[in-house]
Amino acid sequence: MKNAAKVPGPSRLQLLRDYPKVRRDLTRYLVELYQQHGETVLLPLIYPTYMVSNPADIKYILVSNPTNYHKTGGLRIGKELFGEGLVTSEVPLHTRQRRLMQPMFHRQSIANFADIMTNTTHGWIKNWKEDATINIGMELMQLTLSIVGKALFSIDLVAEAQEIGNAFITAQVEITRIQRGLPLPKFIRTPSHRRYEQARKTIDGFIHDLINKRRRDTNPPDDLLTLLLASRYEDGSPMSEQQIRDEAVTILMAGHETVTNGLSWTFYLLARHPEIQARVLKEIETVLGRRLPTMADLPSFKYTEMVLAEAFRIFPPAWILARRVLKEDNLPSGLTLPEGSEVILVQFVCHRNERYFPDPEQFNPERFNPEVKKEWPQFAYFPFGAGPRFCIGESFARMEAILLITTILQQFNLELVPGQDIVPEPLITLRPRNGILLKLTRHERQNL
Repeated sequence: MKNAAKVPGPSRLQLLRDYPKVRRDLTRYLVELYQQHGETVLLPLIYPTYMVSNPADIKYILVSNPTNYHKTGGLRIGKELFGEGLVTSEVPLHTRQRRLMQPMFHRQSIANFADIMTNTTHGWIKNWKEDATINIGMELMQLTLSIVGKALFSIDLVAEAQEIGNAFITAQVEITRIQRGLPLPKFIRTPSHRRYEQARKTIDGFIHDLINKRRRDTNPPDDLLTLLLASRYEDGSPMSEQQIRDEAVTILMAGHETVTNGLSWTFYLLARHPEIQARVLKEIETVLGRRLPTMADLPSFKYTEMVLAEAFRIFPPAWILARRVLKEDNLPSGLTLPEGSEVILVQFVCHRNERYFPDPEQFNPERFNPEVKKEWPQFAYFPFGAGPRFCIGESFARMEAILLITTILQQFNLELVPGQDIVPEPLITLRPRNGILLKLTRHERQNL
């Protein structure tokens, strides 16, 4: 077995020297470490941290022996926002909560959301002007929050979407700054702490108002919030007010962030590759003509699905998974992980393995042709995680993404505004640090 002394990686001194590169673009720095040292890299952080990229090891950690790998202490500050929601909770609570909420995300359940996604998107882009320049991330943030609000909480969030969305962004930015800074006593409150606390106050106020209004509703809608309020555990006890709050915040955040950032990167790549954008439009016209997409059309958008998958390969919204090793363990590759060490599975890095993705920085949707994809090992590509913690909203997110792509590109050509500094910002999800500006041109033949 390979012990820590034999695992390659940078020294502490080298990490200090590389700090400017880390601040500039952490994701690119981790790719460089992978290219220099291979599929297993030891990072000398507070805890020994192993960056693992071997697909067999990833399967073992996430699927074969997940109970030995818990969420890391790095989520301690995130728990202040999400509490014990699905993203941050551990077993047995995570298992119990997931079992309660899973029916809402079954395929037959999310089928009811397709029209909400399409109609909300169609209504939203009616406000986009010919030859206008938009910040695509800000537009998608408000749009996807509106969709999640209608689909899962039966509310119209158009008026509040910008305020709530900005609060989530601020919370992520400040959580990351606090987490990466020097540990401070709790009584010392930095400007980052104050900005985070104000963002949380905005989010909590909105969620608690939503819960209180629903409790007073004598004829509540059949949605996720009603499910949480009405749920009972095996002993007959209801979900606590705090747990309802934690799950509502988690779903509201995760339900819009993944698609917002995933599609921001998708539209960025399509704008950089007009020939691929044109092929997507041709597929849309072939499938839809002049009508709007429905769930029944999804199987026909084969090339669009490949485009989305390739965008999620290059810029995976869920860009990293981190785990604490509970007991010493041996991975299939021969690596021995010490008790108390940490493991990071960085999708941004794994999805650039040249053995499976030649010329990995090239945007090439044909990689996801079924004949090509079947040659990969399992877990060479895992944008939604795997195992017991596989993203509960994966089907919801994929359906929403395809419906938004087809509805938007049916109406508009997207062109990248030149001169932008577009760098990934690895927060809880991977977002463009400075936003992405796109110029809109309406297709003359489409005026739905």
